[in-house]
Amino acid sequence: MKIIWERIDNWLAANAPQVLKSLRRGANDEEIYRAEAFFGVEFPEDFKLSYRVHNGQDEESYSLFPNLEFLSLQSAIEISETWQDCSDDNFRCDRDNIFEGIWNGWWNPNWIPFTNESNGTCECVDLAPAAGGNVGQVIIVEWREATRWLIAPSFRVYLETFADALERGEYRFSENGYGLVDLVDFEILMQKHN
Repeated sequence: MKIIWERIDNWLAANAPQVLKSLRRGANDEEIYRAEAFFGVEFPEDFKLSYRVHNGQDEESYSLFPNLEFLSLQSAIEISETWQDCSDDNFRCDRDNIFEGIWNGWWNPNWIPFTNESNGTCECVDLAPAAGGNVGQVIIVEWREATRWLIAPSFRVYLETFADALERGEYRFSENGYGLVDLVDFEILMQKHN
């Protein structure tokens, strides 16, 4: 994970130093253990290694992942508490709106959020998959929509895919876009502001 983060950090240093500056120092063992105790799980090794490099971003900063705040472990706890407080035991996704292998319900306490959008959408490491899923898979959970989608089979694959996309030039920094945006969104933003 350190090598993947080195790739990301190097790209940010050259292309988006404002975003690099917002990345927090790595979490220490106590912070990781405290978060694991809250969730009642042991985090996958790739997730722990990543958070030992960067414990999320400073709040109110340019986004690393487009339109998403990269959460600190403490913020992940707070987001999870918010979801649990709004729990809906009767909530179910339509079969068309949920991938096989993802638990069908409002919020699972073993979904570990690591990004958050202002509308409540989260990307989570899923430590309680349904049949056919993988422990540690990365899913997207939408607050206002009955959708639960699979993004990557593991956090390592998620982060490595992001690093690959940065190096291929698929993202740009935009002050108007509040951080990194994909190329299509970047071109739309540039047209609006020209």
